[in-house]
Amino acid sequence: MGYKLKLEKLMFERRINTKQLSELADIRWNTVNDMVNNKSKHWSIENLNKIMIALSLEDISELIEYVAEPPQE
Repeated sequence: MGYKLKLEKLMFERRINTKQLSELADIRWNTVNDMVNNKSKHWSIENLNKIMIALSLEDISELIEYVAEPPQE
């Protein structure tokens, strides 16, 4: 699995939608939507920083989590 964004949970807690986050962070709606749904192949440092500021996050661990690979048999 690797890493994934916790945007869906963060947006739910703050009661904002994708369009609102897109406007707050000044990031294209399609890009934010892909990030929310964890469909992005990579995340730019610039966009992660914009989201951190828009959501008033202090630590990157509030935004990104590591999901371990299931053990192979």
